[in-house]
Amino acid sequence: MKKRKKLLTFTLILLSIQLINQLIFLTSKFKYKKIKKKYNWYPWKFGKIHYRIQGSGPPLLLIHGIGNGASSYEWRKNIPYLSKNFTVYAIDLIGYGLSAKPKFTYTAFLYVQLINDFIKDVIKKPTYVIANSQSASFAVMASSYYPSLIKKMVLISPTGIKKQASYPTLKSKFIKLLIELPLVGTTFYQIISSKLYTFYFFKKYLYKSIKSISKNLIDTYHGVTHESGSSSRYALASFIGGYMNINVKNAFSKIKSDVLIVWGKDNILVSLSLLDEWVKTKESVSTFIFKNSKAMPHEEEAITFNKICEDFLIN
Repeated sequence: MKKRKKLLTFTLILLSIQLINQLIFLTSKFKYKKIKKKYNWYPWKFGKIHYRIQGSGPPLLLIHGIGNGASSYEWRKNIPYLSKNFTVYAIDLIGYGLSAKPKFTYTAFLYVQLINDFIKDVIKKPTYVIANSQSASFAVMASSYYPSLIKKMVLISPTGIKKQASYPTLKSKFIKLLIELPLVGTTFYQIISSKLYTFYFFKKYLYKSIKSISKNLIDTYHGVTHESGSSSRYALASFIGGYMNINVKNAFSKIKSDVLIVWGKDNILVSLSLLDEWVKTKESVSTFIFKNSKAMPHEEEAITFNKICEDFLIN
Protein backbone atom coordinates (compact mmCIF):
# COMPACT_ATOMS: atom_id res chain seq x y z
CA MET A 1 0.00 0.00 0.00
CA LYS A 2 2.80 2.42 0.91
CA LYS A 3 4.60 1.66 -2.35
CA ARG A 4 1.43 2.35 -4.31
CA LYS A 5 0.98 5.68 -2.51
CA LYS A 6 4.58 6.68 -3.23
CA LEU A 7 4.20 5.71 -6.87
CA LEU A 8 0.94 7.65 -7.10
CA THR A 9 2.51 10.70 -5.44
CA PHE A 10 5.51 10.56 -7.78
CA THR A 11 3.23 10.24 -10.80
CA LEU A 12 1.14 13.20 -9.69
CA ILE A 13 4.28 15.30 -9.22
CA LEU A 14 5.46 14.47 -12.74
CA LEU A 15 2.05 15.24 -14.20
CA SER A 16 1.93 18.53 -12.29
CA ILE A 17 5.34 19.56 -13.61
CA GLN A 18 4.27 18.68 -17.15
CA LEU A 19 1.03 20.63 -16.76
CA ILE A 20 2.86 23.67 -15.40
CA ASN A 21 5.32 23.54 -18.31
CA GLN A 22 2.48 23.43 -20.83
CA LEU A 23 0.64 26.30 -19.15
CA ILE A 24 3.78 28.45 -19.24
CA PHE A 25 4.24 27.75 -22.95
CA LEU A 26 0.60 28.53 -23.72
CA THR A 27 0.36 31.77 -21.73
CA SER A 28 3.73 33.04 -22.97
CA LYS A 29 2.80 32.31 -26.57
CA PHE A 30 -0.48 34.19 -26.13
CA LYS A 31 1.28 37.26 -24.74
CA TYR A 32 3.86 37.19 -27.53
CA LYS A 33 1.14 37.14 -30.19
CA LYS A 34 0.02 40.52 -28.88
CA ILE A 35 3.34 42.18 -29.61
CA LYS A 36 4.68 40.32 -32.63
CA LYS A 37 4.28 41.53 -36.20
CA LYS A 38 4.11 39.39 -39.30
CA TYR A 39 6.55 40.13 -42.07
CA ASN A 40 7.86 37.77 -44.73
CA TRP A 41 8.50 34.05 -45.10
CA TYR A 42 11.15 32.11 -47.00
CA PRO A 43 10.10 28.46 -47.64
CA TRP A 44 13.49 26.89 -46.93
CA LYS A 45 13.94 23.13 -47.29
CA PHE A 46 14.37 22.61 -43.52
CA GLY A 47 11.51 24.87 -42.45
CA LYS A 48 9.89 28.27 -42.94
CA ILE A 49 12.23 31.19 -42.30
CA HIS A 50 10.84 34.47 -41.03
CA TYR A 51 12.44 37.74 -42.10
CA ARG A 52 11.61 41.39 -42.38
CA ILE A 53 12.58 43.73 -45.17
CA GLN A 54 12.71 47.52 -45.15
CA GLY A 55 14.24 50.35 -47.14
CA SER A 56 15.80 50.79 -50.56
CA GLY A 57 19.32 50.67 -51.93
CA PRO A 58 21.97 47.94 -51.98
CA PRO A 59 21.01 44.86 -49.91
CA LEU A 60 22.17 44.49 -46.32
CA LEU A 61 21.59 41.25 -44.39
CA LEU A 62 21.39 41.44 -40.58
CA ILE A 63 22.07 38.16 -38.75
CA HIS A 64 21.22 38.08 -35.05
CA GLY A 65 23.37 36.39 -32.42
CA ILE A 66 22.89 32.88 -31.06
CA GLY A 67 21.32 32.62 -27.63
CA ASN A 68 18.11 31.86 -25.83
CA GLY A 69 15.35 34.09 -27.20
CA ALA A 70 17.52 35.59 -29.94
CA SER A 71 15.77 36.95 -33.02
CA SER A 72 15.77 39.79 -35.54
CA TYR A 73 14.21 41.91 -32.77
CA GLU A 74 17.74 42.81 -31.66
CA TRP A 75 18.08 45.05 -34.74
CA ARG A 76 15.10 47.25 -33.83
CA LYS A 77 17.39 50.25 -33.19
CA ASN A 78 19.37 49.77 -36.39
CA ILE A 79 16.85 48.99 -39.13
CA PRO A 80 15.15 52.43 -39.22
CA TYR A 81 18.47 54.22 -39.80
CA LEU A 82 20.19 51.69 -42.07
CA SER A 83 17.09 51.32 -44.26
CA LYS A 84 17.55 54.92 -45.41
CA ASN A 85 20.45 53.83 -47.63
CA PHE A 86 20.08 50.05 -47.81
CA THR A 87 17.44 47.44 -48.49
CA VAL A 88 17.67 45.79 -45.09
CA TYR A 89 16.88 42.11 -44.62
CA ALA A 90 16.67 40.99 -40.97
CA ILE A 91 16.44 37.22 -40.73
CA ASP A 92 15.30 34.92 -37.93
CA LEU A 93 17.67 31.97 -38.14
CA ILE A 94 16.09 28.53 -38.09
CA GLY A 95 15.42 27.54 -34.48
CA TYR A 96 14.97 31.17 -33.44
CA GLY A 97 12.41 33.97 -33.51
CA LEU A 98 9.35 33.17 -35.60
CA SER A 99 11.20 30.75 -37.88
CA ALA A 100 10.61 27.00 -37.80
CA LYS A 101 12.05 25.09 -34.85
CA PRO A 102 12.41 21.47 -35.99
CA LYS A 103 13.49 18.85 -33.48
CA PHE A 104 16.97 18.06 -34.76
CA THR A 105 20.61 18.93 -34.13
CA TYR A 106 21.54 22.46 -35.19
CA THR A 107 25.05 22.81 -36.60
CA ALA A 108 27.22 25.62 -37.87
CA PHE A 109 27.04 24.21 -41.40
CA LEU A 110 23.24 24.31 -41.24
CA TYR A 111 23.40 28.07 -40.69
CA VAL A 112 26.10 28.57 -43.31
CA GLN A 113 23.82 26.82 -45.79
CA LEU A 114 20.84 28.94 -44.71
CA ILE A 115 22.77 32.19 -45.20
CA ASN A 116 23.94 31.18 -48.67
CA ASP A 117 20.50 29.93 -49.73
CA PHE A 118 18.77 33.03 -48.37
CA ILE A 119 21.07 35.35 -50.30
CA LYS A 120 20.66 33.34 -53.51
CA ASP A 121 16.91 32.73 -53.28
CA VAL A 122 15.58 35.85 -51.54
CA ILE A 123 18.07 38.70 -51.94
CA LYS A 124 19.29 37.41 -55.33
CA LYS A 125 22.36 39.63 -55.51
CA PRO A 126 25.66 40.17 -53.64
CA THR A 127 24.98 41.69 -50.24
CA TYR A 128 26.55 43.41 -47.28
CA VAL A 129 26.33 41.54 -43.98
CA ILE A 130 26.26 42.50 -40.31
CA ALA A 131 26.45 39.49 -37.97
CA ASN A 132 26.50 39.27 -34.20
CA SER A 133 28.60 37.00 -31.95
CA GLN A 134 28.47 33.30 -32.93
CA SER A 135 26.69 34.14 -36.17
CA ALA A 136 29.79 36.04 -37.27
CA SER A 137 31.50 32.68 -37.79
CA PHE A 138 28.59 31.49 -39.93
CA ALA A 139 28.92 34.61 -42.09
CA VAL A 140 32.67 34.12 -42.46
CA MET A 141 32.21 30.53 -43.64
CA ALA A 142 29.41 31.59 -46.00
CA SER A 143 31.75 34.16 -47.53
CA SER A 144 34.46 31.51 -47.82
CA TYR A 145 32.23 29.02 -49.67
CA TYR A 146 30.56 31.58 -51.95
CA PRO A 147 32.87 34.63 -52.23
CA SER A 148 30.68 36.32 -54.82
CA LEU A 149 27.62 36.46 -52.54
CA ILE A 150 28.99 38.61 -49.71
CA LYS A 151 30.67 41.97 -50.18
CA LYS A 152 31.67 43.70 -46.94
CA MET A 153 31.03 42.36 -43.45
CA VAL A 154 30.63 43.91 -40.01
CA LEU A 155 31.22 41.39 -37.22
CA ILE A 156 30.02 42.22 -33.70
CA SER A 157 32.07 40.61 -30.91
CA PRO A 158 32.70 37.39 -32.86
CA THR A 159 33.30 34.32 -30.70
CA GLY A 160 37.01 33.47 -30.36
CA ILE A 161 38.67 31.54 -33.18
CA LYS A 162 40.27 29.00 -30.81
CA LYS A 163 37.01 28.38 -28.96
CA GLN A 164 35.17 27.91 -32.25
CA ALA A 165 37.64 25.20 -33.25
CA SER A 166 36.61 22.93 -30.34
CA TYR A 167 34.35 19.95 -30.96
CA PRO A 168 31.53 18.57 -28.79
CA THR A 169 32.83 16.65 -25.78
CA LEU A 170 31.21 13.76 -23.93
CA LYS A 171 30.12 16.23 -21.26
CA SER A 172 28.57 18.69 -23.72
CA LYS A 173 26.86 15.85 -25.61
CA PHE A 174 25.36 14.63 -22.35
CA ILE A 175 24.08 18.12 -21.51
CA LYS A 176 22.51 18.36 -24.97
CA LEU A 177 20.78 15.04 -24.37
CA LEU A 178 19.45 16.19 -20.99
CA ILE A 179 18.00 19.40 -22.44
CA GLU A 180 16.25 17.42 -25.15
CA LEU A 181 14.59 15.04 -22.66
CA PRO A 182 10.81 15.64 -22.44
CA LEU A 183 10.39 16.41 -18.72
CA VAL A 184 13.87 17.23 -17.40
CA GLY A 185 14.85 19.23 -20.46
CA THR A 186 11.61 21.16 -20.64
CA THR A 187 11.79 22.08 -16.95
CA PHE A 188 15.40 23.24 -17.30
CA TYR A 189 14.42 25.25 -20.36
CA GLN A 190 11.56 26.90 -18.49
CA ILE A 191 13.92 27.97 -15.71
CA ILE A 192 16.52 29.61 -17.95
CA SER A 193 13.75 31.12 -20.10
CA SER A 194 11.96 32.68 -17.15
CA LYS A 195 11.71 36.46 -16.97
CA LEU A 196 13.68 36.49 -13.73
CA TYR A 197 16.62 34.56 -15.17
CA THR A 198 16.45 36.52 -18.43
CA PHE A 199 16.74 39.79 -16.51
CA TYR A 200 19.68 38.41 -14.49
CA PHE A 201 21.49 37.22 -17.63
CA PHE A 202 20.92 40.49 -19.49
CA LYS A 203 22.13 42.57 -16.56
CA LYS A 204 25.24 40.47 -15.95
CA TYR A 205 26.33 39.68 -19.50
CA LEU A 206 24.57 41.61 -22.27
CA TYR A 207 23.91 45.20 -21.22
CA LYS A 208 26.11 47.65 -19.37
CA SER A 209 23.27 50.00 -18.43
CA ILE A 210 20.22 48.67 -16.64
CA LYS A 211 18.24 51.33 -18.50
CA SER A 212 18.73 49.24 -21.64
CA ILE A 213 16.68 46.41 -20.11
CA SER A 214 13.07 47.42 -20.59
CA LYS A 215 9.95 45.45 -19.72
CA ASN A 216 9.16 45.17 -23.42
CA LEU A 217 12.62 43.68 -24.04
CA ILE A 218 12.11 41.00 -21.37
CA ASP A 219 8.56 40.28 -22.56
CA THR A 220 9.69 39.88 -26.16
CA TYR A 221 12.55 37.51 -25.36
CA HIS A 222 10.28 35.53 -23.04
CA GLY A 223 7.67 35.27 -25.78
CA VAL A 224 10.19 34.20 -28.41
CA THR A 225 11.54 31.39 -26.20
CA HIS A 226 8.03 29.95 -25.91
CA GLU A 227 6.70 30.66 -29.41
CA SER A 228 6.93 27.03 -30.60
CA GLY A 229 6.39 25.28 -27.30
CA SER A 230 8.93 22.68 -26.20
CA SER A 231 10.47 22.59 -29.70
CA SER A 232 12.16 25.90 -28.87
CA ARG A 233 14.75 24.17 -26.68
CA TYR A 234 16.45 22.14 -29.44
CA ALA A 235 18.53 24.99 -30.86
CA LEU A 236 19.65 25.89 -27.33
CA ALA A 237 20.62 22.26 -26.69
CA SER A 238 22.78 22.18 -29.82
CA PHE A 239 24.39 25.50 -28.92
CA ILE A 240 25.28 24.42 -25.38
CA GLY A 241 26.38 21.04 -26.73
CA GLY A 242 28.99 22.72 -28.94
CA TYR A 243 27.45 21.64 -32.24
CA MET A 244 27.46 25.19 -33.60
CA ASN A 245 31.23 25.53 -33.26
CA ILE A 246 33.25 25.69 -36.47
CA ASN A 247 36.93 26.25 -37.25
CA VAL A 248 37.03 29.52 -39.18
CA LYS A 249 40.75 30.32 -38.98
CA ASN A 250 41.70 29.21 -42.47
CA ALA A 251 38.53 30.58 -44.03
CA PHE A 252 38.86 33.98 -42.35
CA SER A 253 42.48 34.36 -43.43
CA LYS A 254 41.52 33.89 -47.08
CA ILE A 255 38.15 35.59 -47.55
CA LYS A 256 38.15 38.49 -49.97
CA SER A 257 35.46 40.50 -48.22
CA ASP A 258 36.50 43.66 -46.37
CA VAL A 259 35.82 43.21 -42.66
CA LEU A 260 35.07 45.59 -39.79
CA ILE A 261 35.08 44.06 -36.31
CA VAL A 262 33.40 46.02 -33.52
CA TRP A 263 33.39 45.19 -29.81
CA GLY A 264 31.92 46.40 -26.57
CA LYS A 265 34.81 47.25 -24.23
CA ASP A 266 33.11 45.72 -21.19
CA ASN A 267 31.93 42.55 -22.90
CA ILE A 268 32.50 39.66 -20.46
CA LEU A 269 30.50 37.10 -22.43
CA VAL A 270 32.92 37.34 -25.36
CA SER A 271 36.00 39.10 -24.01
CA LEU A 272 37.64 41.95 -25.91
CA SER A 273 40.93 40.07 -25.53
CA LEU A 274 39.73 37.70 -28.27
CA LEU A 275 39.92 40.51 -30.83
CA ASP A 276 43.65 39.82 -31.29
CA GLU A 277 42.89 36.32 -32.58
CA TRP A 278 40.87 37.78 -35.42
CA VAL A 279 43.18 40.69 -36.25
CA LYS A 280 46.25 38.42 -36.40
CA THR A 281 44.49 35.93 -38.68
CA LYS A 282 43.57 38.27 -41.52
CA GLU A 283 45.37 41.28 -42.92
CA SER A 284 43.72 44.69 -43.11
CA VAL A 285 40.89 44.17 -40.64
CA SER A 286 39.26 47.38 -39.46
CA THR A 287 38.24 47.60 -35.80
CA PHE A 288 36.21 49.82 -33.50
CA ILE A 289 35.75 49.59 -29.73
CA PHE A 290 32.58 50.89 -28.05
CA LYS A 291 33.41 52.29 -24.63
CA ASN A 292 29.95 52.11 -23.06
CA SER A 293 28.75 48.65 -24.03
CA LYS A 294 28.98 45.00 -23.13
CA ALA A 295 27.78 42.42 -25.67
CA MET A 296 25.19 44.55 -27.48
CA PRO A 297 26.84 47.77 -28.75
CA HIS A 298 24.38 47.93 -31.66
CA GLU A 299 21.65 48.46 -29.05
CA GLU A 300 23.38 50.40 -26.27
CA GLU A 301 25.27 52.72 -28.64
CA ALA A 302 23.01 52.42 -31.65
CA ILE A 303 23.52 55.93 -33.03
CA THR A 304 27.30 55.55 -33.20
CA PHE A 305 27.03 51.95 -34.40
CA ASN A 306 24.69 52.84 -37.25
CA LYS A 307 26.91 55.67 -38.48
CA ILE A 308 30.09 53.59 -38.32
CA CYS A 309 28.48 50.73 -40.24
CA GLU A 310 27.06 53.06 -42.85
CA ASP A 311 30.43 54.74 -43.44
CA PHE A 312 32.28 51.42 -43.66
CA LEU A 313 29.82 49.72 -45.99
CA ILE A 314 29.28 52.62 -48.39
CA ASN A 315 32.87 53.89 -48.67
